[in-house]
Amino acid sequence: MTQTQCPKCGAPREVQHQFCPSCGFGYPQTRSAEPTVRPQSSRDRRREIIILALVVAVTAVVYNVVAALVGRDRPIASADSAITPVLQNVIQAGHDFMDHGEFDKAIPQYEQALSMDSLQPDIMVDLGACYHALGENDKADLQFHRALAINPKHPVALFNMGVVSLSVGDTISARNWWTKYLDVATDQQQMQAVREQLSKM
Repeated sequence: MTQTQCPKCGAPREVQHQFCPSCGFGYPQTRSAEPTVRPQSSRDRRREIIILALVVAVTAVVYNVVAALVGRDRPIASADSAITPVLQNVIQAGHDFMDHGEFDKAIPQYEQALSMDSLQPDIMVDLGACYHALGENDKADLQFHRALAINPKHPVALFNMGVVSLSVGDTISARNWWTKYLDVATDQQQMQAVREQLSKM
């Protein structure tokens, strides 16, 4: 690190210090633009990724809410299980909380539903979306993976895996997940949004 001397006491100083550690003399401001160019540039890139992640996250939440309002893209009951009125009520309570943005209240409803029927990939996806909305990406990732273990072509799970990957700055994984999503998706509007996001990455 380049050093100079304090003009008051002659003690050595490093250029990034603003005051002399020996006598407290305030150093005159020196040029600092060059050392900060690279960090600022990297911060700008991170900021762009964060902004992009926020845009996609909002899109993901809206997508899940719209899916809830139109009946989602799969039946609420899995093929191997019979839905019961009690389970239906628990799931619907989760949907109602989620539709109003009350993700912390939707989570226990979805968790209860999965404790009653653990083979519900749609509910896992909704639970994961709630966790992601609250910033708990590890828990969201787990739920999306659980859904994909049951249905590897679940479009919303694939889409949301891309969202989570991008939100933590993993653009390579985000691209991979969204490519898989485009292979199975049917929602043209959502597919176009994903293609636009991919073109910016």
